[in-house]
Amino acid sequence: MKKQPKRKQKKETAIPKPLTARQWAFHFVEQWRLKQRLVRDQLKEAGGERAEQHQGAKFAQRLILRIATIDIVLSESVSRPRERVEPALWTLLQLGAAELLFGPVNSQHAAISETVELCRFANHPEWAGFINGVLRSVQRLLADETSSEPGANRYPVENRQYRDVKKKIFPNPERRFVDYLSHAFSLPITLVRQWEKTFSREELFEIAWASLFPPPMTVRITRLLVEPEKWVEQCKTQGIDVEAGDFPEAVRLKQPVRLSELPGFQEGEFVIQDETAMHAARLLNPYPGQNVLDLCAGPGTKTTQLAELMLNQGRILATDIVEHRLNQVMENATRLGYECIETQLIDRDKPKVDGAPFDAILIDAPCSNSGVLAKRVEARWRYSDRAVQELNQIQLHLLDVAAGELKQDGRMVYSTCSIDSRENELLIQNWLRSHEEFSCSDMKTILPNDRHDGGFSVLLFRESQHSSENE
Repeated sequence: MKKQPKRKQKKETAIPKPLTARQWAFHFVEQWRLKQRLVRDQLKEAGGERAEQHQGAKFAQRLILRIATIDIVLSESVSRPRERVEPALWTLLQLGAAELLFGPVNSQHAAISETVELCRFANHPEWAGFINGVLRSVQRLLADETSSEPGANRYPVENRQYRDVKKKIFPNPERRFVDYLSHAFSLPITLVRQWEKTFSREELFEIAWASLFPPPMTVRITRLLVEPEKWVEQCKTQGIDVEAGDFPEAVRLKQPVRLSELPGFQEGEFVIQDETAMHAARLLNPYPGQNVLDLCAGPGTKTTQLAELMLNQGRILATDIVEHRLNQVMENATRLGYECIETQLIDRDKPKVDGAPFDAILIDAPCSNSGVLAKRVEARWRYSDRAVQELNQIQLHLLDVAAGELKQDGRMVYSTCSIDSRENELLIQNWLRSHEEFSCSDMKTILPNDRHDGGFSVLLFRESQHSSENE
């Protein structure tokens, strides 16, 4: 039998370097899809100097943040099954649909035409007709009306409003509340089910909204250099709208502004830090002259807060398992003028720190980031019960390490930017059962809202210390 000649496979042409914002967005999303690379890391590697790169990163992060909602709308508009659509083609559809769903109303024509144009950039001009048809179907599905109430035909947009669609494509929020939050607010169902065990329906809505829209930027004023009131007056003189935060050193920015435009940027008069993140160092409350350990220090925001509380007197050892994060610690310390900070690279499994024992230790532990989902857009898609269990092992290990480095009369604070009780209250209760010499106080979970992030902190100390203080 005569052999049939082998058909030559079409050789894929390499995709050119991105130039426009939408080309960068496609590149960033594909790298995240294929290699799970964070958009902010990709932006930094690309140089991040061009406006198109930054705009592309914003497009990509919006898509990743709202991807579950986008996919539900696309599934209503695509006739063929998802598995029969090439992954890169689906990414292009997601980019176009994201702009139709969440972009300005007057940009809808550009959203379709420029997504079609991306086919040539992706070396697949044959996709153009399909993309044009699907996106026009999405456009027809959307209504102009908005409402303040959720519904099976509504998804959340800005300013606590829900936009209508012309079909009931989402679960009924009254009968299938958890499913509605998962689909409309683009959250993993396992995460919402976990939250449902702890929080009320009203709290869940607040958390869900906070998972989509980050709070205003907050700065921590370096009070060793400038009084917060004076700094606020300088902002007002420059026409920058700010307001006082909950702490004396906290100032909220009520409008987007470049950091370099804020007063005292070069002089180190402030550092970006959310108010929830300020709780941990304030709870530890180190004194001037003490020996302090910041166990998971990078990038150093809390380290420098500790240095300020100590009036730049004493010693802070900042440790981390990643060298470039320690470099960030020293960059921050140098910019802010703190000389009491040292750094040490440690091993993940067998950390050995110099200069023990310590008067006070901060454990800002790795976590699921469930309290800061609007800022870390990829974090929600890493969440799983197994991931939390793996994090728990790291968190318990860090508590053990810290306890071994602490003075007999010392104290330590454990903190996360998670609101999952398994990483917070339940984990501390579990750890205390096997460390009966320790006790705790000031255990606090802060839920995210439109003013600040979510997080957790608790003060830990040996029971003998607590007893002697009360005698």
